[in-house]
Amino acid sequence: MLANCLQAQEKTDSTLKFTLSEAQTYALQNNKSVLNANLDVESAKKKVWETTAIGLPQVSGKLAFSYTPELSAVVEEFSSLSNLGFWLYNVDQSLATLDPSNKVYGNIPPSSPTTINYDDYKWGLTGTITATQLIFSGSYLVGLQSAKVFKSISELSQVKSKQEIMETITESYFNLLIARENKQILDSTYNNLQKVFSDIQAMGKQGFIEETDVDQMHITVSTVKSSLDMITRLVSIAEKLLKLQLGIGFDKNIELTDSLNNLVTSLAYDQLLTADFVLEDNVNYKMLDASVKASELLLKLKKSEFLPDIAAYYQYQKEFNTNSISFTPPHVIGVQMNVPIFGSESKLAKVSQAKIDLMKAENNMVQASDGLKIEFFSAKSALITSVDKYQTESVNLRLSKKIYDKALIKYTNGVISGTDLNQIQNQYLQSQSTYYSSIKALIESKAKLEKMLSKAN
Repeated sequence: MLANCLQAQEKTDSTLKFTLSEAQTYALQNNKSVLNANLDVESAKKKVWETTAIGLPQVSGKLAFSYTPELSAVVEEFSSLSNLGFWLYNVDQSLATLDPSNKVYGNIPPSSPTTINYDDYKWGLTGTITATQLIFSGSYLVGLQSAKVFKSISELSQVKSKQEIMETITESYFNLLIARENKQILDSTYNNLQKVFSDIQAMGKQGFIEETDVDQMHITVSTVKSSLDMITRLVSIAEKLLKLQLGIGFDKNIELTDSLNNLVTSLAYDQLLTADFVLEDNVNYKMLDASVKASELLLKLKKSEFLPDIAAYYQYQKEFNTNSISFTPPHVIGVQMNVPIFGSESKLAKVSQAKIDLMKAENNMVQASDGLKIEFFSAKSALITSVDKYQTESVNLRLSKKIYDKALIKYTNGVISGTDLNQIQNQYLQSQSTYYSSIKALIESKAKLEKMLSKAN
């Protein structure tokens, strides 16, 4: 729905407009890291099917042609036996003239001797079809489980990528709003100072103001201009970064329709501060758990190498040269079992190594679990601190702006010096910088705590 709206909008307007929520949704559909995570899940699904297919019936066919330029003498002697019946009949008939009672064969002679063409024995064309079915294999069963765990890890990585891009888009969206608003304030300040500077220059030429005051104001204007140029460059960089994270080309224009003030005032962080941290729902914990399962399966795989593999097979073979000699029956059904007998204890060493790796994975999980709990408490504390800091700096900014506006009037009327105005202005600019830094810290700490509490569904 959002993509269709944006496409329709793009056709009529070269500027893409986003609220914060729309920017997050757009990034989930177009960010390259998220797209790669989606592809990893699809690849893992295919891997599961690939492993599953190993245990399904396998059928293969083979067609083989052979030619023997020179036959063995054994073949010629063996093929001559095909006329043995005819010669025995003649011998029997000859002996019967001496003693008719000893006649073995009847009066019907067998077929006449056939002329043997030995070239027929020189070539062969054989077609074979073989069907196999795996009955038992420990490595196959473990491999199937491993493929499913790998798929689970890919899905968790996908969830983590989405959580991270949501956090990243939030921070980048706010950073661009802050940079743009900061630029507007500096631009307004610079324009006001330019007008004051022009008036002071005129007054200085007439001798009403000392030259040092004019020079002091010149320094003040130059300082603000330098800050304005710097923030202008930062706005460009922040905008390009957001486009990159959204998956939008740099040639596109974007408009942020949410205002900074509305977003900040609408931040709902009270529920985050009162929420309980469920370790088992955290995506990082689930990935650690999947890593332990992978180590357990690796141990099972090493142990399965001691088990036999059993498979059944059926083979059909046809010889297309009917004159060739073959002792292979056309139909063969059998069961085959491969049994490992002796491996010089290398398999035992591999099992021991797998056990050690499993213990290390379990230790890492315990340590990382404690680390996640500490990270949660730190994120919660950081959010509380950021809220207090933001509220304080909001008041300070309003007071600094009020003081600066009055000081500018006093300076115009000659009540305070340029040095005094410069100090008050620096105080105002510093308050402005600290205020926006407090907003960034507030957004970052909220996004981090929000990610910690997100469920890995």
